[in-house]
Amino acid sequence: MLRRLWLNVFCCVILAGCSVLALAPADDLPTPTVLPTTDPEEGLRVIVSPACLAMTLPSIQVDQPSGDLMNFNSDGTILAYIAPVNNKWGWYSGNLTLFSLETGEVRNTRDLKVTGDVTWSPDGSRIAFTALRTTENLYTVIVLLTSDFTPLDLYAAGAATDEYGSVKGILRWAGNDRIQVVETCGVDCSRVVEISISGQGQQVLNTGRKLDDTSLNITLDQTGFAVNPDWLLANGSPDGSLIFYFDDNDQAWVVSPEAQTKYRLPLDLGIGQESKWSPDSQLIAVRTSENIFLYDLECNLNLSQP
Repeated sequence: MLRRLWLNVFCCVILAGCSVLALAPADDLPTPTVLPTTDPEEGLRVIVSPACLAMTLPSIQVDQPSGDLMNFNSDGTILAYIAPVNNKWGWYSGNLTLFSLETGEVRNTRDLKVTGDVTWSPDGSRIAFTALRTTENLYTVIVLLTSDFTPLDLYAAGAATDEYGSVKGILRWAGNDRIQVVETCGVDCSRVVEISISGQGQQVLNTGRKLDDTSLNITLDQTGFAVNPDWLLANGSPDGSLIFYFDDNDQAWVVSPEAQTKYRLPLDLGIGQESKWSPDSQLIAVRTSENIFLYDLECNLNLSQP
């Protein structure tokens, strides 16, 4: 009887000990990390992102093609974008904003309804954009001298229009003093006009149908690589080493074709709209429906929020 009693006590101690060991927290064990995976369709290994989020900036929202709403200058020291007037949110128009990536300085236009197609001159001394003249309800193109923010309205004498609208787009700069603009010329007519900034002279280069006008398309670099049909708004870096794209879930990805890897850039559930690479391929600005996320791929930038 006494032997059986001691056996029961021994078993209870063993069971209690097992329970304590099973429930004890593993405080000293490292938190597991998600291992890289491979997308079997793309053949790319998913890796941990090396990029740092350097800045989040507010952007206007649009639901019609409005051209590039952001752009780096030629040496990558300034990011130009269209910020809401209240610097939080806004639709269709806002202030052109120049954000210095060297000093953190921010400069804004005032009393201009900037609508899109932000386009730098080759030397960065001027920047052009489309704007709405609210008193006449007409669209125009304005060139801004970046040194003193002097605006020049290219259609001050009268905006080319027709009874269906006056939308305009910037095709390209043809040097630092001449710019090519697409304007409407009738019900189903658009024409390319080259305008001299200093002399205000202009000439019509060609005329076509409105459906052939691509001036308000977002600029993408898709040369030198085969575009995966599932990659949306694919955009190659200037040095050709990386490719940015959105997937159909509005996730942003950076691909290294040489290393056969890719990594994700978090965008806070925003709907992907546009991307722009810096000239040295070290920065990428990604615009969603309300914000611009500036990522530094080498984590060297140290900026203050404007």
